[in-house]
Amino acid sequence: MTLNKKSSALIIALVLVVVAGTLTYLSQRSEPNSQINNVVSLSANSITFNEVDKLADFAELVVIGYATDEFVDRDHVVTAFEDGTMQSFHTNTNIKIEQVLKKPDDFPENQKELTIIEPVSLLDGTKYTADNYVELQKNDKSVIFLMKNTFGDYGLINDNLGKFSLEETNQLNSLQSFTSQELSEYEVFRNSVLEKYNLD
Repeated sequence: MTLNKKSSALIIALVLVVVAGTLTYLSQRSEPNSQINNVVSLSANSITFNEVDKLADFAELVVIGYATDEFVDRDHVVTAFEDGTMQSFHTNTNIKIEQVLKKPDDFPENQKELTIIEPVSLLDGTKYTADNYVELQKNDKSVIFLMKNTFGDYGLINDNLGKFSLEETNQLNSLQSFTSQELSEYEVFRNSVLEKYNLD
């Protein structure tokens, strides 16, 4: 009888140790995309425009909208070759559309949500970005220039000069990594976009 009580006590103690260890592990474990520890910018071979009118003519879809999720919570896609070398990366970003400024004929008149592709992604705490692209910020209403790819998905074009925040405070916070020259170029381009679409 004593042996059974000791065995039961030992089993209960072991179970408690295992449960405590599991809870500690789970509480300390972070999801692969839960934080950004490192940023790697890679060169991309993309078409860029230095004039708003040319960008607006080239874009198939121009909307005022905002990302609905935090960057770390979005669908990050990274593909690799057989040898493990990175092949491509992007993020599928869900946006809410508040206004359509330009659209192709086949774009639904009353569409209010869209998943777009951004040239940035997150893998194991490292953010990979094309040409220092800074992702759309959650709830930051912006003018977004888009083009449909060969798979029928809309992707943001013109890198950092393909989206322009309508809220100056949010815009400055998201562009902290820009050089003074890049900030100046962005500001000039942004003012031209606001003027073109009568948003100032």
